[in-house]
Amino acid sequence: MTTAALIVAAGSGTRLGSDVPKQYLNVAGKPILRRTIEAFLAHPGIDLIQVVIGEGHEQFYAEAITGLELSEGKHMPLPVTGGATRQISVHRGLEALARREQGAPNVVLIHDAARPFVQPALIDRLLHHLGMHEGVVPGLPVTDTVKRVNAEGIVVETPPRDSLRAVQTPQVFYLAPILAAHRQAAEEGRTDLTDDAAVAEYAGFEVAVVEGDPLNRKITHAEDLTWAEEVARRLNMQEKDA
Repeated sequence: MTTAALIVAAGSGTRLGSDVPKQYLNVAGKPILRRTIEAFLAHPGIDLIQVVIGEGHEQFYAEAITGLELSEGKHMPLPVTGGATRQISVHRGLEALARREQGAPNVVLIHDAARPFVQPALIDRLLHHLGMHEGVVPGLPVTDTVKRVNAEGIVVETPPRDSLRAVQTPQVFYLAPILAAHRQAAEEGRTDLTDDAAVAEYAGFEVAVVEGDPLNRKITHAEDLTWAEEVARRLNMQEKDA
């Protein structure tokens, strides 16, 4: 049984207003993408890391991983170039994993590059539950009241909060079925599926939600960068004190 982390780093990150895609911005002196890669390299259950990058981002990527060392038993092939949407990028990454000459991994954790603080306990929790479900994703309870509105902005429903979760990544699946689900969605023209759980649900999978982690926040806006700087400094201090 081999396990891969598929890190999706193909986005432009334009909402941060930077000329540099957000996954290559520094947080406490280290690129966000590098922090994400290192989090998976440090986990003993991850054998392989496949990164999907944006077209024309080769130099950004090369600079981000300069000096990165792989310990024995870890593999990190050349990056795959993604597409116009996250769904396309993930599909291309899955196809690359499936055709590896050294053999395809059995399990894949699909993760957003802009979530650099994924913790070992969360990865453990997801892998543990995969044996009981076809797919497993982390999620946090929704604390605000959520309204569903129509095209005119009129409230049509207030779903109960106890049935809602704000879903994160990594999202974990066995490789063969999630790749088949992505192929099915692509063949049937479904390009509007915003995460891999939605792709799995479209294919009829049972997807379970387990406890997420507030630290596993996605860096999207400028205030998220400020938060990430504080978290990185705190984690660095904890490592020094350990």
